[in-house]
Amino acid sequence: MSGTHALLESTEKSRPRRRTHTVSTDDTTFDPNSSKARGEVPAAVSFEWLLRQWRSETGLYLLGAGASSGIAPLGRAFWTTAPLDFLRSLTSFSAEIPNHSLLTLRMIENSSGITISDIYPGREIRAGSWEYPIREILQRIPNFYDRIWLKHLLSKPNFAALQNDNYGVFNFFRPSLIANYNHEGLATRLCGQRRHRILEMHGSVGREFGSPDLESFINQVREYHLPEVLDGIVMGVPESCADQALALNLLTIGRFNPRFIAIIGYSFAKTANGYDDDVSVAYFEQRYREFQGNIYVIDPQPEHLREMLSERLMSKNIVEVRARWNVLAHAFAITVRRPSARRSINYAYQHLLDAYGSNTAFPLPRVDR
Repeated sequence: MSGTHALLESTEKSRPRRRTHTVSTDDTTFDPNSSKARGEVPAAVSFEWLLRQWRSETGLYLLGAGASSGIAPLGRAFWTTAPLDFLRSLTSFSAEIPNHSLLTLRMIENSSGITISDIYPGREIRAGSWEYPIREILQRIPNFYDRIWLKHLLSKPNFAALQNDNYGVFNFFRPSLIANYNHEGLATRLCGQRRHRILEMHGSVGREFGSPDLESFINQVREYHLPEVLDGIVMGVPESCADQALALNLLTIGRFNPRFIAIIGYSFAKTANGYDDDVSVAYFEQRYREFQGNIYVIDPQPEHLREMLSERLMSKNIVEVRARWNVLAHAFAITVRRPSARRSINYAYQHLLDAYGSNTAFPLPRVDR
């Protein structure tokens, strides 16, 4: 029996007694011990409500790709960045099609819509031009290159020691447990291990992978089919029940008793047929079924996850927070840093969204003049 299977079977037996999580429905005050509306969740919570609770109570935070919005590529951009670089930088390629890893196969599949205009944006393509063999070239992309290019891309912000409120804002929150499903290593560096306990659920890429020297190395070996290096990082592939590191992280989560749970930009890696992170889904469902605290789903489109969690956890305490985390995190940070400001957090959020768009990481880098 695998470690994760045994963990799932033992969870039900070791589950702590149910606790009643109480919050105040009055937005002007926050008293977690109030007897007012015990066990009830307001139909809609304000950003002020979230900030006060997260600063005063211990929680469990699950961070997904959306938590790195503005820092790392998301969605289709994640899957196409390596193929596009390969196509733009190609000088030669193998005549034979290699055996691809699952990560490379998914990249090829998600790059099926790439056009010559994507490869060379801004270049005029005249009618009747020779058709570029995009599909044929991508079928020969090396596994080694795909993986190391993604690791380089994800680790560049950490190597550059860039500051951002996506993760830095957690330093304003009460010490909690952070389950980080991202790979950049930013949570560990910016959230501060002294304040929070941080679990790298799928492994983390070292800062050194973001160096210019590694980029030069990639340019030299891009077209060679070198053997892959086992690094223990679960990247773009389904979780495994035999993953002992994942099992230990889930066990740590299971022993933790939060007052609330916040799922930020994380969908358990939803796919067309289910979830790549199905081991985490199964454990989360079993451990937190009928959880009495609030479970916040922070995402621009939180409906699907809220419905799934409501059904599987048999909970009425799933609260949608329709927001982009990079913008909301900075709005939170502004509010804490400037307590005398009289504008609401929602005002700050909308102003930032209108001024900078949805794909900006804050604070903005300074420009030397």
